[in-house]
Amino acid sequence: MQSDSVKILTDSNVIQSAGAMHHSDSLAKFDSLHMLDSLRAIVPIPRGFLGIPHPSIPQTESWVFVFLMFLFGLLMFSLSRSSGLLIDSAKNFFQIKERSSIFSQSSVTDFRYRLYLIFFSAAVLSFYAYFIQYENTTPFSIVKYLFFLLLTLIFLGLKAISFELIGYIFLNQKTLKTAKDSYFNVIILLGIVMFPILIFQIYSPSKLTEYVAVLSLLVSAGAYLLIIIKLFQIFFHKIVVLFYILLYLCTLEFLPFYALYRAYQFIL
Repeated sequence: MQSDSVKILTDSNVIQSAGAMHHSDSLAKFDSLHMLDSLRAIVPIPRGFLGIPHPSIPQTESWVFVFLMFLFGLLMFSLSRSSGLLIDSAKNFFQIKERSSIFSQSSVTDFRYRLYLIFFSAAVLSFYAYFIQYENTTPFSIVKYLFFLLLTLIFLGLKAISFELIGYIFLNQKTLKTAKDSYFNVIILLGIVMFPILIFQIYSPSKLTEYVAVLSLLVSAGAYLLIIIKLFQIFFHKIVVLFYILLYLCTLEFLPFYALYRAYQFIL
């Protein structure tokens, strides 16, 4: 009888303990639900569909706007310090002077601003080359643009070296300087004209981009025409020289530009 009583007491204690544990679990669940309801009341839960993020395009990239403002500041700074150089270059483009005038403003201008303008033009042309070849499937990256700019600067540097080599072998110092200055004057002019066209094509409505692209193509063709005119003006004295001019255009103009285009494609 005593063992049965002990057994009954033990079973009742187990039942009471299980009940207490069940009660504590119920209280814990109640507290968790109460806390969850309190959090829902404080923090709004987003509802609706998950939105689609905007693609990375030039219009939405902040670095594009900042870089265009930097180029604008560089242009204004360089033009304010080297306006005499540009004016003399424009006046003398369609004529070959036997000697430089002692009153020429360009003779007293710091030619480092000319390098700034060349860098400005290279930056604008590189940006435009990246822009027209860009596809919306990839982000509009500043890293890729810097590669474009580096290739353009290398191209212009090799162009200057080729002028020096050709001039050392075939030309005198005066003719070499005239040809080199004329070429880079056209590059500077092309960059200045293309800068507002670039801004307009980036931020203009999509229905106008085709017209702007045609305008930029005409401007680029006009720049090439100016280079050809200057080549004929400097070197065309006999009909046989025409062959050498065409050879120069093929080997030092068309083929290098095609190689530069292929290098741009490799980056993309």
